[in-house]
Amino acid sequence: MAKILIIGDGAIGLLLAHFLSAQHSVSVLTRKSTSNTRFYSSDNSASQKINASFISLNELNSLPKFDVFLFTVKAFQVQSAFAQIKQFLPQHCSVVLSHNGMGNVEQLKCELNEHQALYFLTTSMAGFKSNQYIVQHTGNGQSIIGGCNNLGVKNSKIMADQLTAIPLLNASMNIEQLRFNKLLVNIAINPLSALHNIKNGQLREPQYCSIIINLLTEACNIAKAKNLDVTLIDALSSAYDVMARTAENFSSMQQDVAHNRATEIMAICGYISEQGKLYNIKTPFNDELLVKIAAKKSAV
Repeated sequence: MAKILIIGDGAIGLLLAHFLSAQHSVSVLTRKSTSNTRFYSSDNSASQKINASFISLNELNSLPKFDVFLFTVKAFQVQSAFAQIKQFLPQHCSVVLSHNGMGNVEQLKCELNEHQALYFLTTSMAGFKSNQYIVQHTGNGQSIIGGCNNLGVKNSKIMADQLTAIPLLNASMNIEQLRFNKLLVNIAINPLSALHNIKNGQLREPQYCSIIINLLTEACNIAKAKNLDVTLIDALSSAYDVMARTAENFSSMQQDVAHNRATEIMAICGYISEQGKLYNIKTPFNDELLVKIAAKKSAV
């Protein structure tokens, strides 16, 4: 049994807390009330208590050392969250990132010592919080974990075995490729669903086909420049498959815009835009969507 600290109590953080607490001692770092019970619900079934401890930052000093630190905050929150947690990392531990988009890995690699393994967890699990304390599990999907520094790469299979309570979890020796594949799905779904205030499944309608193709074509051009094995047909197939499987869901970015919260657009379309400048590849469709989402949020 490992001692696991989950940093962030959004939908994915609560879903992972629910599953991991079946085999491990799980604590969840939250800015909300630590006394309120959190619940997990699936398919409109009766809610179950999430058997994890919910703690505040000032309680960390009085707790035993954790083995695994799992960051489930949004991409733009990772650096500040890590800065707060770094002093509590033991000499030997594992750090796991899980968010939409790209970024953060290279920065955190420089912050860890050779005995601290860094991993990235991608997941297709879907869920949303119906209120601050209840997470609704709305879709199953594969989760994949892979190492991002030397120790993480060496121990990827061991980490996957340790976190086997996460449904459909596998290890990968090429997590960078899989992260980019997930990025392509996010590019096709998140910004457009937020911009037009629609559910994921509605993006399969014909009027969105052209823009999705153009967005993913630009991203595939970036992938080619980075020597990643990505094709447009595979990217489109994956994106439309996720749209179908999560047809009745609102994307996380749609929810962020709807609730006037900061979005992960810089780690999604913003990443493609930045890489385009780096490789001298034009990305006008991702550039435009980046601007539109920023304007959409500020106008809410």
